[in-house]
Amino acid sequence: MSQANSSATGAQSSRIHWVPLESSPEAMNRVIHRLGVDPSVGFSDVLGLDEELLLMTAQPVQALVFLFPLTGNFEESRKNEAVGGSGTVSPKVWFMRQTIGNACGTMAIMHALANTRHNLPISGHLAQFFEQVKDMSPEERAAVLESDSTIADAHKEGAATGQTSAPSPDADVDHHYSAFVCVDGSLYELDSRLSAPINHGPSTDVLRDGAQAIKRRIESFAGESQAFSVIALGPSSDEDDY
Repeated sequence: MSQANSSATGAQSSRIHWVPLESSPEAMNRVIHRLGVDPSVGFSDVLGLDEELLLMTAQPVQALVFLFPLTGNFEESRKNEAVGGSGTVSPKVWFMRQTIGNACGTMAIMHALANTRHNLPISGHLAQFFEQVKDMSPEERAAVLESDSTIADAHKEGAATGQTSAPSPDADVDHHYSAFVCVDGSLYELDSRLSAPINHGPSTDVLRDGAQAIKRRIESFAGESQAFSVIALGPSSDEDDY
């Protein structure tokens, strides 16, 4: 499994770094269930982006989390898209900037949950956090997260749950997470390093439309690293007591 960070954002603080979170449903579920998401909800692997494999994903899918390699050409194209071609962003979209090194896994998880929280049984600390920051800017939310020891501890526990040995918090790893959600009739890609969400156009089906958007992303990596994974947020078959 891959681990990821996000060291490319201008907003990122050099003061705080977390251990990278592995791209595994087990690690992500450890984080969200510790923070108050009901065990009936969880992350699971998307086995492939073609229709017959999408049908094998537990549904209804609420959001997708995409892990991809960081490369120079891809980074430049995404920054340009976010600044000049991201389309109108609904005020209903919940977005937060990343200021903590190697926190992109939990950032993608929070983007997935925050934008679908009205459809999900979320209580405890995470519900309190979303209520606390609901009227804040993306940067103000990031500042609150920096001082939130409960979320930091949950991330740390999730990072220790992975199938591979976790690197050090200041490790320079070369993958990153983003989240795909449907809000107000559009498909959005939420990358915590960028200045704004990316609007991929009209959608009410995050699984299929998100899969198509991710396919286009992967095609842009022609000739470059091909280490990707896609994880879906939806019904969980694992209701162990976390």
